[in-house]
Amino acid sequence: MPSSIIRSDSEGIELIRELARSYWYSAVLRAGIKLGAFSLLDGGPLTPTEMARELPGDLSFVRAFLDACEVLGLVEKHSNLYANSAVASAFLVPGREQYVGGHALLHTNAWASRGSLDELIRQGKTLLPFETDFVDENTYRANHMLGQHNRAMTGQSDHLVDNVYLAGMQRLIDLGGGAASYSIALCKANPELHSVVVDRPEPLAIAQS
Repeated sequence: MPSSIIRSDSEGIELIRELARSYWYSAVLRAGIKLGAFSLLDGGPLTPTEMARELPGDLSFVRAFLDACEVLGLVEKHSNLYANSAVASAFLVPGREQYVGGHALLHTNAWASRGSLDELIRQGKTLLPFETDFVDENTYRANHMLGQHNRAMTGQSDHLVDNVYLAGMQRLIDLGGGAASYSIALCKANPELHSVVVDRPEPLAIAQS
């Protein structure tokens, strides 16, 4: 068999294997965000024992979790100490300007419904995370709003500002404006502009924070 075909088969097999195990990576990421692990590690390197005490959690599971985070590039290990990687420090610590943990939760909240995707395709229906009891409705909606805000604050709002000409405009009404992410960006770029954001109380609470 030609080597090119062998190489192609090998790449194809590895692609399938990577697709099959990719949910592991999302599970580790979700666990880290939900546990507040990256916030803890942002205070300085910790041993697995210290981390297990702070979470709290089972020591053997915490150690395995930290090793998985290292493999994924989310933490760095030096001897028996674990610390955030540059990526985790920049994007997974709440309060940071480029935090995208909410956006990650927005996607991983669909865990249970995606696990039954074959049945959903047959039935031609959608299944929201709170309909599977994976998360409650308030958590789902809060994560959704924060996730969309994360997206806006890490590039999309800048793109909007660069492509919408509002010079001389003074008033804007933002219907269904969510966390006011885009209104805020537009008003910053156009100081004479005043925006009124209309939405449900939950996203507006994020806008005011």
